[in-house]
Amino acid sequence: MIIDCHYHLDTEMVPLDALIQSMDRHGINRVALIPRLNPPIYMNPLLAKIALPVFRHGLHRSSGWLHRAMTAMYRNNVKADGTVDLLGKRYEVFAQPPNQEVKDAVKAHPDRFSGWVFVNPAGPADPIAEIERSMGQAGMIGVKAHPYWHNYPVRLLETAAAWCEQHDQPMLIHLGAGENGDFKFLPDQFPRLKILYAHAGIPESAAVCALAGERKNVFVDLSSSSYVDFQTARDAVKRAGAGKCLFGSDGPYFHVQDQTFDFSCQRKMVEKIGLPDPDLKRVLSQNFLELCGLAG
Repeated sequence: MIIDCHYHLDTEMVPLDALIQSMDRHGINRVALIPRLNPPIYMNPLLAKIALPVFRHGLHRSSGWLHRAMTAMYRNNVKADGTVDLLGKRYEVFAQPPNQEVKDAVKAHPDRFSGWVFVNPAGPADPIAEIERSMGQAGMIGVKAHPYWHNYPVRLLETAAAWCEQHDQPMLIHLGAGENGDFKFLPDQFPRLKILYAHAGIPESAAVCALAGERKNVFVDLSSSSYVDFQTARDAVKRAGAGKCLFGSDGPYFHVQDQTFDFSCQRKMVEKIGLPDPDLKRVLSQNFLELCGLAG
């Protein structure tokens, strides 16, 4: 079984039926959907091919001028007007992503989709109200937060984190920089909270993965070819352990053609690590099932 723990539902880029066809084509049994955070993103393939490896390499280095430059780019991509700059193009960031779209998809295809409810403590909707409107529906498996693009300090997630800890629900978090990327705050304040840091814990992957190796309830996903390459994924598994890493794609971005999505890039990357079969099974599905209380 293969489960993608991190996919953004955008039916303009990949319609729902085409997504299921893409899953079947690439052997993906289940996808955990996240509400879309922005309008469709289409990047020039040649520009992405050149720029993204430089970005990843610099960001994941521990020091040096390239690391400083890519870290500054990561921080400065998010603008005060609620937009984000990606390779020179500006995109709106939705203050409150549409949770209902994910709930509808999960309800329509409960055998193929699970759903994350998206909260923004700096946005127009009360996070607890959003959570309680969604988490009662079958197939909704946890809470997603984005301190990076929504541009708020991690501490603002205290109320949502307390709810999740109390109800034994995981949180999936994409960290920003500075106080927006304080990856120790929630594990320290809520030691029973199950936290899944997106994209191998970017932008502090080494430290976040090391923390995941030390803390029982801290995990990382290996999603997104824009953030996680083979070396980063291999290092994440080495530091955190196979029992703390989850497969994900960050679709539908970067690998869309004719309104279908290619899951194979991140899947092949994980398989290339050369994990023993039991560890590979954990990364591809078992860790997700256990994290979300679905193992049985």
